[in-house]
Amino acid sequence: MTFEQAMKFISSFTKSGEPVRNLDRIAGLLNQVGNPQNKLKCIHIAGTNGKGSVAEYLTNILKESGYRTGTLTSPYIKHYQDRIRINGQDIPEKILCELCEGLQATVTGGGYSQFEITMVIAFLYFVRKNVDVVVLETGIGGLLDATNIIEKPLVSVLTSVSKDHTEILGDTIEKIAYQKAGIIKNGCPVVISLENKGETIFRKTAEQKHCQVFQPKRENIWYGDIALTGNEFFYYDIYYRTKMGGEHQVDNAVTVLETVNVLRNQNFKIPEMAVHQGLFETVVPARIQILQEHPLVILDGGHNPDGTEALADLLKGDRGGNYIGICGMTSTKDADTASGNLASVFSEVLCVDGFAPNALPKEQLAGYFRKHHTQAGTANLEDALPNALALAEQNQNPVVICGSLYLASWYLKQR
Repeated sequence: MTFEQAMKFISSFTKSGEPVRNLDRIAGLLNQVGNPQNKLKCIHIAGTNGKGSVAEYLTNILKESGYRTGTLTSPYIKHYQDRIRINGQDIPEKILCELCEGLQATVTGGGYSQFEITMVIAFLYFVRKNVDVVVLETGIGGLLDATNIIEKPLVSVLTSVSKDHTEILGDTIEKIAYQKAGIIKNGCPVVISLENKGETIFRKTAEQKHCQVFQPKRENIWYGDIALTGNEFFYYDIYYRTKMGGEHQVDNAVTVLETVNVLRNQNFKIPEMAVHQGLFETVVPARIQILQEHPLVILDGGHNPDGTEALADLLKGDRGGNYIGICGMTSTKDADTASGNLASVFSEVLCVDGFAPNALPKEQLAGYFRKHHTQAGTANLEDALPNALALAEQNQNPVVICGSLYLASWYLKQR
């Protein structure tokens, strides 16, 4: 099977698959290929925001500690293979083709989603390469997410909860948190992120399932320099640095530090130097990513109210706002709230569409910005950055590209 044939096989499944009411479908498929998930040790991560950064921090810390670490994330940023990695290296095309060829001979019908097929490929790859540990990020939710087929995670990590995917997970924080809490398993330790909106439900679920809970506290953090180019902070009087900027990245990092302590209690040998190196080396594409410095162009994939609020807070603190924005969002997101968050830092914004099949029409998005008293125009996707750079040169303002991971992916592919 060629790489083109492999991608055609994966694309033959729909993004969502047939409706999911339980995990029987994915369990049946995994059973057909030998239940590779039962041969893996997994750290399971769910949440609305921060789970991708937490996954990458943990991957790098474990890699620096000498562990062969598999990582499954969602969605891809530049290309399909970057969802499945070992020690930060994408799955090779040759192995992907071999695994797809084997799966094609096994899979008949079933209404599987692309994510389910991808997860099975990842599990088979991780077993083949004999990884020591897997950092496993949920796709959507938790309770009915395909990754929840894992029976005994080393630790369940729950990052921040906000309203996203409400058509699937529910329209309240409580309903969404209930779905995320589904990854909590009997007797398995749980880490909850700092000041999490789902904390009450997470703790109640953990208590019902006899799980020990770990959670960082604000009073144990001292924030030093918080900037676009990275952060400095102390946690329990120990100094740390991250290359990823913003206070929310400190919050992600202390969630990781609590998770590291849980792993150490399970006899993982994680030296303090590996923790420092892993935190500092982690850079996740499309998370406050600096594309160029003169003029400054920042790319961020935050696409829901909490994500856009975190971006706006960082931009205000770094330069007091007054940025030129390029913004595109999908129709499933809360564009009204997101544009309200970003309006406070944009002196002008160019709205775009065309980067995804479900992109919100650019005129509609511009209307939301105007509602929040921000000068908003529209541009073709290909013209938006040159136009924004021209405005930036006139006004000496930096440029921010934001609103969707799909939009961020489009820009990264152009480089």
